[in-house]
Amino acid sequence: MILKNSNFSEQTAWISVVFTVFIAVFYGYGITQLEGSFATHAEQIVGLWMSTIIASIIFVVIAFSGLAVIRKLNGDDEDISLVDERDELIEARATRWAYYNLSTCIIILFVHIFCQGVIPNYPFFTNVPPIDFLIHGVMLSSLLVEFVLRATQLYRYRTAA
Repeated sequence: MILKNSNFSEQTAWISVVFTVFIAVFYGYGITQLEGSFATHAEQIVGLWMSTIIASIIFVVIAFSGLAVIRKLNGDDEDISLVDERDELIEARATRWAYYNLSTCIIILFVHIFCQGVIPNYPFFTNVPPIDFLIHGVMLSSLLVEFVLRATQLYRYRTAA
């Protein structure tokens, strides 16, 4: 099992990777079920946000409660709050990559919206209104950033092991 010989920080990173993939699939499926745009059906998008938030809370509570119970049963619960210098260095490097990714995503979102408004016959996502592109882009960008953060942490934990 992946979580067997790892510390608590690595185990939470694995759970976070699974969480972000689950929420991205959940939100992506919800986007495919939307009708119209934010201007015409705002209640559907708000409903999708609320259901995504509720699904996130349920998933996180179940996953981290399960991890705590498993660690308690295995007798590994004493080092949960222990974070050493290696963990801090790994998290700092992963956070740097995640912020690079976040900056890039925000720039791409704003450049797209600007080009959509300024350039006639702009060829990309012509059927998506700018506010919808921004709303869903921010949500999916945040999921991508979380995934990059945790995947980078896992990569560093695995290469350091």
